[in-house]
Amino acid sequence: MALSAQTPAPAERPDDETPISTWRIGVDVDLATSLALSRAAARALLELSPLADREMVAALHHEIEVLEHQSDPLSLAAANAVRQYLPEAA
Repeated sequence: MALSAQTPAPAERPDDETPISTWRIGVDVDLATSLALSRAAARALLELSPLADREMVAALHHEIEVLEHQSDPLSLAAANAVRQYLPEAA
């Protein structure tokens, strides 16, 4: 599921008491937190096993395929961004 800070989904829209800028800040904080946790988990996995780098590359290739299959602009952009991390994971 793709999230966009530009237009909240109907079920995710803030109520009348919450300014839209506060909602956007919350989404940005959630995204930054998720990315930091993902990077930390990836580093930990790579330290645990000598085979982790091979598995990490395979998992990244799988994610790229899934994103490309969805073929919407956001998914394609994400696939290209993930592809850029392949050399670092290898």
